[in-house]
Amino acid sequence: MVYLFPQPMRAPIYPSRLCPAFFLAITLLIGARLPAADTPAIETVKCRIDPKTVVGRIAPDFIGLGYESSAVAQSNYFSAKNTRLVQLYRNLTPHGLIRIGGNVSDHTRYEPDGTPAARTERETTIITKANLVDLGKFTRATGWKVMWGLNLGSGSKAGAVEEALAVRKALGSRLQSFEIGNEVDFHARFSRNFDAYHAAYLDYKSAIRSALPRAPFSGPDSASSVPWCLAFANAEGNDMKLLTCHYYRGGSRDTQATIPTLLKHDDAWDARLIDLQKASRDHRVNFRINEVNSFSGGGKPGVSDTFASALWSLDYMFVLATYGCAGINLETDLNQLGFISHYSPIVHDADGICHARPEYYGMLAFALAGNGDLLKLTLEKGEINLSAYATRDAQNHLWLTVINQDLTRDAALEAILPRDCATAAAFRLQAPSVGSTNGTTLAGTEVSTDGKWPADPRRCRLNRVPPACWSRTPARSCCGS
Repeated sequence: MVYLFPQPMRAPIYPSRLCPAFFLAITLLIGARLPAADTPAIETVKCRIDPKTVVGRIAPDFIGLGYESSAVAQSNYFSAKNTRLVQLYRNLTPHGLIRIGGNVSDHTRYEPDGTPAARTERETTIITKANLVDLGKFTRATGWKVMWGLNLGSGSKAGAVEEALAVRKALGSRLQSFEIGNEVDFHARFSRNFDAYHAAYLDYKSAIRSALPRAPFSGPDSASSVPWCLAFANAEGNDMKLLTCHYYRGGSRDTQATIPTLLKHDDAWDARLIDLQKASRDHRVNFRINEVNSFSGGGKPGVSDTFASALWSLDYMFVLATYGCAGINLETDLNQLGFISHYSPIVHDADGICHARPEYYGMLAFALAGNGDLLKLTLEKGEINLSAYATRDAQNHLWLTVINQDLTRDAALEAILPRDCATAAAFRLQAPSVGSTNGTTLAGTEVSTDGKWPADPRRCRLNRVPPACWSRTPARSCCGS
């Protein structure tokens, strides 16, 4: 990732080449190479940023986290007193979105004065008034909002109304929307019949609106069926906040749940994103991938909890942004099977103390570079598994993010930059190896034990690109100090 400081100059800036360092190139050519090869191949890639052509805009609340409903029933987790978790959220953005739902939401009951119980999808989770009050205080401490999933699986319409009223009272303006049911396209109750689901949805919505006339809704919370999303957009497009769908790269028990699979671009998903983007434009409603992570079923240890997940999550967020997606909710913490998922960006120990895993650093990198306008970028890369993205933030700074997910080749970047860019700083996202579960840093800095990470990137230990690298000679090779 290169942070480019605009500065008027009398002479144009010509291409410069940045040479590889360690197992990644200096420009946050975020490297995935396994440490087996002593002399890896080096691929030269070229890119040109066109600052006059804006291809999209990244929403301020693009970054989000997703939870099973059982997470809310955990004592002292979603609480303003959980200062580490509050800080980990604020590192990412003051405008994020929490999605509460998952399989457990269809087996959750609201009992105002009951005893909280965080259980699996085969049992009944109990959420209380005190849990919701704590969640409300947490959202006000972080600035984030909440998308809340209601029980359509084993609950009742009357129960949904009671729960919606309690959630609205506790969250106030922090409530983003309600969803009715989880992964409804897989729901046995509807036998994959959209019309049957839609009738049930309208029944619940009508009852909730009778009690909360302005209640906002999103949906359909599809597991994988884009046709269901399109049908829902056709039916509800004028009365919804977000069109929502889920995505996982695969299943955790699949033999293909490997690092190479995770880092390989999913071409089949592109076609679905094109359909979602079209529906979003046609019906003027934004779409969001509101449950997503590497491999479903809690992730794969040794894959989902490694540095590879940081590379994947950063690239995937940019991929979604290029298709006009409004945001992402990376699934985290306690899952429907009752354990903390291996893919969780944030985890907590038995004492409730939270800390960041590698995937969180991918989110941090996006928090730095994934802001404002997404710009046109032309990339010449050959066969190397590498992607690049350019953005311009509100301060008119340009960010160039280059992600090398190739396991056999390093890369040297030759970037043709706008005329008014005179200074650059490189931010490296790095770890000992692609399979590392510890030691990940961004801009040379780890998230501290209290959850803090420098809010101002210019205060990090940057890799300044020296003036000599801004050369008129394209073939010149330089390394930053």
